[in-house]
Amino acid sequence: MGETTLGTPPERAPAAWSLVAKFLKARFSRAFEQASVPFEIHMPDRSVHRFGRAAASFRLVLKNGSAVRAMASLDESRFADAYLAGDIDIEGDMLRLFELRTSMGDLHPLASAWRFVQPLLFGQVHTNQKAITSHYDIDPEFFLSFLDPQVPCYTQGVYESDDEPLHVAMLRKFEYCFDRLQLKPGDHILEIGPGWGGWFEYAASRGVKCTGITISQVSVDFLNAKAKRLGYDWEIIYSDLLSYNTDRKYDAIVIMGVIEHLPKYDHVLQKFKSFLKPGRSIFLDGSANVKKYQLSSFMVKYIYPGNHSFLILHDLLEQLAATPMRVTELFNDRHSYFLTFRQWARNFDSHRDAVIERFGEFNYRRFRLYLWGATYEFLSRSLDCYRMVIQYPK
Repeated sequence: MGETTLGTPPERAPAAWSLVAKFLKARFSRAFEQASVPFEIHMPDRSVHRFGRAAASFRLVLKNGSAVRAMASLDESRFADAYLAGDIDIEGDMLRLFELRTSMGDLHPLASAWRFVQPLLFGQVHTNQKAITSHYDIDPEFFLSFLDPQVPCYTQGVYESDDEPLHVAMLRKFEYCFDRLQLKPGDHILEIGPGWGGWFEYAASRGVKCTGITISQVSVDFLNAKAKRLGYDWEIIYSDLLSYNTDRKYDAIVIMGVIEHLPKYDHVLQKFKSFLKPGRSIFLDGSANVKKYQLSSFMVKYIYPGNHSFLILHDLLEQLAATPMRVTELFNDRHSYFLTFRQWARNFDSHRDAVIERFGEFNYRRFRLYLWGATYEFLSRSLDCYRMVIQYPK
């Protein structure tokens, strides 16, 4: 890593800044003395403060007084704000950076409360629309800068070894899904949130008719263009799952990495039951937690607004028990999702210059924090991931 040249913050004279730096050094030392990761903080007066005994895994470059105040707050949301504003740079091992989270706080009750007030005031469908638009309605090339180029799917692959390419793990998952749903040429499936068409392309090439529903207009346009280019007759419907009604009965339902946007499981399961032929099955997967609606302030503010929630397995199973449907297979894919997110984060960083040139520094920085942060959450077992097959018996 190269050295960064920093200027003295304009709002303070050098002597006064020296006193502030000493105070902050003591505050940082108390906060991070138990941190297991060695790192450096580079202050605006060019002083360097080192933590840990080994060589630094990463460095935090504080460019100005705003950066120092954000760091001194020991509030991860304010730290993220400063990073997104360009007041802080992070150099080195992004994965180890997140080991500092245990030394920082994230208490923002008003922001947390608004997540639940919003659907009460405006309805769940409206809340879903705003959340999906804010996250997904960017030019598809943005997401394709980190998704696997051969199999663009925004969910975990299924790995058999850590060094496998992502597309191999993703195709293994598709094969599992196709096999467990007992699909055959001529079957008609419904996918909820078909994204960039990775699963559609796999299923359609095997003779399966594909219908998808999404509330991302960007996804609708992308998939219609992709279907035309590939010569497939995909049906793409712009609709929220909770608003979608049809007399049609499908041979299978696929929902990959979308249940996180649908926290009312009783409503979701009733929709599944109404769409699925008896005797057929659903494939569902999602990133999971043990506490409903637990999400960092950064994620709510910049990545997934609204009442997004990681999958809560015991809640889903409890709601499922009130229906005729039953889980026939269930797997924990936490390690596979760690490997998937790590590859996405590496892909994204490798396209840094192109992403910034086309989509701006802010979008690069917010997704860099998101991708590496999620990678760490799966590695540290703070998040799980489940895939399951649910059957609707005859």
